[in-house]
Amino acid sequence: MDVTQSLEAPLEVELKLIAQHDALNVFQEVILPEFEGTIERTQATLQNQYFDTPEQLLRQHRMGLRVRSKNDVHEQTLKQKGAVVGGLHSRPEYNVPLATANVDIRLFPEDIWPEEFQVNAIQETLVPVFTTHFHRTTYTLVDTNGSVFEVVFDVGDIATDKANRAINEIELELIEGQPEHLFTFAKTIAQHLPVRVNDLTKAAFGYALANGKEFKAKRLPYVLPLSRNVSTEEAFIAAVNAALSHWQYNQSVYMETYKLQALTEVVRGIRLLLQALSLYLPVLQCRELLNLHKQLIKFSQQLDWQDEIQAIRYLRSRKGPFSKKLNKEQGLMGYLQGRKEGILNIQAPQDVIFSTQSSILQLTTAQLMLSKPWRAVAKAYDAPVKEHAHGWLSQGWQTVLQAMPKRAMTVSQYLSSEAMLRQILRNGFMLAGLFDEEREQFRAPWLDLALGLEELSALVLLDDILLEIELDERHELQQWTKDKITALLNVMEMTRRVAINTDVYW
Repeated sequence: MDVTQSLEAPLEVELKLIAQHDALNVFQEVILPEFEGTIERTQATLQNQYFDTPEQLLRQHRMGLRVRSKNDVHEQTLKQKGAVVGGLHSRPEYNVPLATANVDIRLFPEDIWPEEFQVNAIQETLVPVFTTHFHRTTYTLVDTNGSVFEVVFDVGDIATDKANRAINEIELELIEGQPEHLFTFAKTIAQHLPVRVNDLTKAAFGYALANGKEFKAKRLPYVLPLSRNVSTEEAFIAAVNAALSHWQYNQSVYMETYKLQALTEVVRGIRLLLQALSLYLPVLQCRELLNLHKQLIKFSQQLDWQDEIQAIRYLRSRKGPFSKKLNKEQGLMGYLQGRKEGILNIQAPQDVIFSTQSSILQLTTAQLMLSKPWRAVAKAYDAPVKEHAHGWLSQGWQTVLQAMPKRAMTVSQYLSSEAMLRQILRNGFMLAGLFDEEREQFRAPWLDLALGLEELSALVLLDDILLEIELDERHELQQWTKDKITALLNVMEMTRRVAINTDVYW
């Protein structure tokens, strides 16, 4: 969705950031004095009650209903399904003043509801779900370009009868002007404060708390959905948005749960974003994308340690292919746990997530998707992407054939080809949606081979570790590891032969 387009419904356009520490003092003392324009400041304590039906019908339709109270002034708000592009939230919002804090959805315009909604019946079944209470400090800023936006600091909590969660958020809401100006100011904040871009609303956190569910890491879909006649620009933006959303959602999940699967998905999102830039740069040549590509390469290289974390997770998993043997080896399990914790302590992924570099990269990427600087220099951005897809996929296919000869491959050959194979698979993810279902027959064995490479990397790490540590069962484990590697290589070789001999789908 191009958030610069006007919509008939009232539209809320905002960026959400989560601060690691109290951000207001730094904002007031460091950032505001440098701002050129007019500034107004207000403060309020807000009490919000969110409502839904017992089966959470509104939530199922991606709606949020609340009553906000401030100094005995009440207002009900309905937010409907919108879009999140790089952390920029845009969604229709309807507000109605109330005489009391009692919700009444019949006061909203009749034409905003889905046809199947029985508004009167829903009104009768609405119940409180959770509350959000926070102190809000709002700055209304008018910059020298004439853009008007609010910078809001919310500090408080989300609560149900059984649990609560702290709120420490910064919201930048566009009142008038271009959304790019929001990103520019958000980057100024990120340069001075540890923040992360947040794609989850207070309502999302509230529903998770009310339902007693923690957020779970999400994997990328099988392929990126694309229409057959999509332009090169549209396909590029779709790929970038998919990668950026994957990165942002899973970093939120990691900060909520500290589950390592979410961290793995963060890195996958970053690598997909890097590959999207690599794939499309030859067509969408512009200085801004080239600079972003260079910065992203440096940033992604700083996260290569996560591959070892993933291998350790594989070895320690109670549901993995090695669990029957390795989970019984307490000495080894303890060593792997300590090694994992040591890496995490040194690398501090939470600090990476809140780093200036991470936030600036995300905000810059989203800003470029809005400003589209390639239009000033590129000529083929509006041509069908399918004109390029055949050549890109064929070139990748030839690279695979050259890197993976028909003769049997060794462990080192497989490991050295892994990065290349994953790049080609990411290209397939971004482009296979243009083609028919025969793509599955082609992609399936290559995806199986990629999974085999994950197992192989874990076993090679285990083989190296067994040379470093003293265990009573070390020799037995070394033999078991070698046998597993040999068996896995045999399976991978069979899979590779099937993959190489399968007809391409493009």
